[in-house]
Amino acid sequence: MDVKITGDRLSIMRDREVIATHTVAGRKHVFVTDPDHVPAHHQQSSDLWSRAYFLRQVHKIGPATVAVITSVLDARPIEAQGYRTCQNILALAKGDNKPLLESVCRQLVDTDTPRAVSYTAVKQRLAAVRAQAHARPTTTDSPPLSGRPVDLAPASRDTRGAHLAGPESFSLDALLGRGSNKREGQA
Repeated sequence: MDVKITGDRLSIMRDREVIATHTVAGRKHVFVTDPDHVPAHHQQSSDLWSRAYFLRQVHKIGPATVAVITSVLDARPIEAQGYRTCQNILALAKGDNKPLLESVCRQLVDTDTPRAVSYTAVKQRLAAVRAQAHARPTTTDSPPLSGRPVDLAPASRDTRGAHLAGPESFSLDALLGRGSNKREGQA
């Protein structure tokens, strides 16, 4: 077999006769696959991974994760090219991370600007949510990411030990300790 690239065309030749041609991608790391050239054994859905397999798995997580996996599979010209991405996204749900993954997928699906959903996008959003959860104090004694969805509302801040007082407590006299004598004299 010989391979010849001319411009944006890749020609595959056997005994100097062209047996197949493909378009060469203009960017690095981009698949350009002609569905007619996919071997028959890859077109069958009887393999371990298939659209049905991934949809069965993500239905256990939630509807937003189903939408993300569907988006990944639909974005590829050949569905099998998205299987590794789907497997990596599913791996993020291991342990008690299913509710957190569903929350992250909902954020990605609900955005106003449509964009391609990828494993990297899901992983980065998941890391951002975890970092945000670890940065805020909680009202519970348990670690902030124990597998349960994290409530990031301002009401969840730990205010134990906080001293609340009115504005008069922060005047210069009150801070220097002269505020109590002034009040006693007024009484």
